[in-house]
Amino acid sequence: MVHDMATGSTTATIGAGAAVILGILGLIGLIPDVLAGIAAIVIGVTLLSAGSLIATRYNRALASEPVSVRRPARSGMGMEVLAGIAGIVLGILALLGVSSSALLAIADIVLGAGLLMASSAMMRLESLVRSQATETGRPIEHDAIYAASGTEVLMGVGAVVLGILALTGHNPTVLSLISMIALGAAILLGDSPITDRLFGMAG
Repeated sequence: MVHDMATGSTTATIGAGAAVILGILGLIGLIPDVLAGIAAIVIGVTLLSAGSLIATRYNRALASEPVSVRRPARSGMGMEVLAGIAGIVLGILALLGVSSSALLAIADIVLGAGLLMASSAMMRLESLVRSQATETGRPIEHDAIYAASGTEVLMGVGAVVLGILALTGHNPTVLSLISMIALGAAILLGDSPITDRLFGMAG
């Protein structure tokens, strides 16, 4: 289990870092349309990997909870996975030249919304784990995770706004690249505390 979490964390970190680098290279003029499409695919893979890992690891915490608690948390993680798949598909279509600017803008919106849903679910799940830890007398330190989730919310909103602006035709490629950088940075900032929490649950 610990090995799987370490692998998932490494995948998320590498993917997010790669998206940031691709976005920066695109902004300085190195085949921006192509790099924006690749960045969308990378962010999609990262969200897919992270969403699957976190949802799986939190199943233990949710197992004894009523359906009214489990459903919103799991649906948030499910949305992250679906957003990741959609980002991959949109990125591939954009690379194939199918309305690239429009598809990249839609990918910004979808991936940003996926990050928002995942962050919201993470905060609900952390509240649940806080409650369980209090009942069992285990020490808890959640400030870093709440801060990371807050950062992801801000970046997710920013990505959605940038995607909407890109759809209106205002420098769509540039806005999409900035959005991918923001999403990659948000995942990088949020990956460490979330992974630490998952390791704590495995212990």
